[in-house]
Amino acid sequence: MSIGPMFGLFLHSGGASYITIFSYSLGSCILGFLAATMVKTPYKPPVKREPISLDRFILLKGLPAGFSLLLLSIPYGMTTNYVAMYAKQIGIQASTGFFFTFMALGMAVSRLFSGRLVDRGMVTQVIEAGLYLVCFCFFGLSSCGWLTTWSLQWTTYFLFTIALLLGIGFGTMFPAYNTLFVNLAPNNQRGTATSTYLTSWDVGIGAGMLLGGYIAEIATFKMAYLFGAALTVISLFYFRSKVAPHFHRHKLR
Repeated sequence: MSIGPMFGLFLHSGGASYITIFSYSLGSCILGFLAATMVKTPYKPPVKREPISLDRFILLKGLPAGFSLLLLSIPYGMTTNYVAMYAKQIGIQASTGFFFTFMALGMAVSRLFSGRLVDRGMVTQVIEAGLYLVCFCFFGLSSCGWLTTWSLQWTTYFLFTIALLLGIGFGTMFPAYNTLFVNLAPNNQRGTATSTYLTSWDVGIGAGMLLGGYIAEIATFKMAYLFGAALTVISLFYFRSKVAPHFHRHKLR
């Protein structure tokens, strides 16, 4: 989620054509497909289920968490698609490929401690901590549009610091959210739980692309990120008031 945008922006900054960039993307997809074909799993007999059931496609107990995650992924979608244009709009000259470099670094660092905390059962606490950090980051990202009038150099440093903290925040929450969904599902619905988790995330990213572009068109990118920051606050309060209590009441493991 960070290496792809980083690599694409570095290629674009280096003068590569879009055909070249998308050729690299195609090559990456082919390598991923070949790697997937090499994965071998033991055969398990199918489990009898109702012929038609919504719970076969969506984990109903995971819907509150899915809504919280969807709200969170909207500003993430805005960031991965528009941060380069935003930086250019506010006058930052540094290569925005470094934004995703620091973001990837933050995600790697977060994995050193978040997984251990989740294994100890601190699922909701880890997600909540990540939400606080991400809320701060998106408000900071929006404020860069105003801070450039004070100091362009320090705003550039602040932008890359935000990228690092965003990586830590999202990298902390991703495995915890996945664990939350899986722990709400019986053993024969773990795939459904993961599907619900990824569907919520992907729908939010798609909505973020649409909303970010629309708000930037009628206003500016800093207002788009301010709107995204407001969504993270809503996600935080919804998670604390609804999702966390719901998880503790219905978790199976």
